[in-house]
Amino acid sequence: MQQSLLPPSLPLRPETVVTSRYLPATAGAAVGGDWYDIVPLPDGGIGLAIGDVEGHSAEAAGVMGHLRSAVLAYASEGHEPATVLERIDALLRVLGASRYATCCCLWLDPAAGAAKTATAGHPPPLISPAAGELTALDVPVGPPLGLGNGHRYEQREVVLTPGSIIALYTDGLLETRALGPDAALERLAQGLAGGNRENMDMLADGLISDRQRHKTLDDDLALLLMRYDGVQPGEQQDVARLSIQRYDLQAVASTRHYLREVLKRWRSEVLLDDLQLMLSEVVTNALIHAQSDVDIRMRRHGGSVRVEVQDSSPQPPVPTVIVANEAMNAEAESGRGLLIVDALATSWGSSPAGRGKTTWIEMTLPEQCS
Repeated sequence: MQQSLLPPSLPLRPETVVTSRYLPATAGAAVGGDWYDIVPLPDGGIGLAIGDVEGHSAEAAGVMGHLRSAVLAYASEGHEPATVLERIDALLRVLGASRYATCCCLWLDPAAGAAKTATAGHPPPLISPAAGELTALDVPVGPPLGLGNGHRYEQREVVLTPGSIIALYTDGLLETRALGPDAALERLAQGLAGGNRENMDMLADGLISDRQRHKTLDDDLALLLMRYDGVQPGEQQDVARLSIQRYDLQAVASTRHYLREVLKRWRSEVLLDDLQLMLSEVVTNALIHAQSDVDIRMRRHGGSVRVEVQDSSPQPPVPTVIVANEAMNAEAESGRGLLIVDALATSWGSSPAGRGKTTWIEMTLPEQCS
């Protein structure tokens, strides 16, 4: 139920690279109120929001659904982050919600790099402008939403430099019981500043790896990462997107033709043969086993090309080892194509994406093409 209330996918923008993670609690009801969203703003900006509802129950997940819908509605009307929080606070009182909630909103102007932030009882975002660096965001943390005191929230603005990484997270990501709150936050900040800045999925996986090792999670967690690349001349041509309807296996051939056109436009045809083969395998696997629409996203950034294939199945693809038993091989047929991906890709992986997953492939361009 909680997965169904999260956004099905994240937006593709040339100025930013975004990824997210969500892990449910495994203790008790295993239903919580952690959520995140990215909202297109009416002025062309990008709105990032994250929040946490008190407790673990179906009621907490229901309040979470109200919060996400309210943020989307008020942000789409053009309200500032502080105003959005004030309106949600009033809405929860009208709804008679018996649980309080925390929320943090950050609105980004991609052209100027200006980020406005307001927070209600929630940790402020962490910002790393460059490798090994952190910027403190001096934003007042107002009281949680739903307390009924009609608080006026404040917001602050910071200007991001290209390459900056922003992390919004819920407290379930912190190892507070083992390390204490201050040490846990310091550990997260160091992981953000010292992680893989080129591959946001690897960075996100590294930040949640400690929590994933626990057999039991007392609290669910959400993580939203964004790298701000800024607006570069001609950058708008370096993203591409293609959608395929479920069960349309004939579209795999169209996908190969589309990839050829995109790489030709990007002057990256040197990658065509390998990427066509890998993309065909991943898309076919998604159409057959996920039984959902498939969203393909491509991006050239610096000296690499990245291809993402999104579907609605949370089951990660696993390369299958071929064995002598023919009966086992027949069942494993779909996994063999991923062995090709594993052999050809510079790097690849599978990451949770909203209600499903994203299988991503990265290829490094030869120096003369970069």
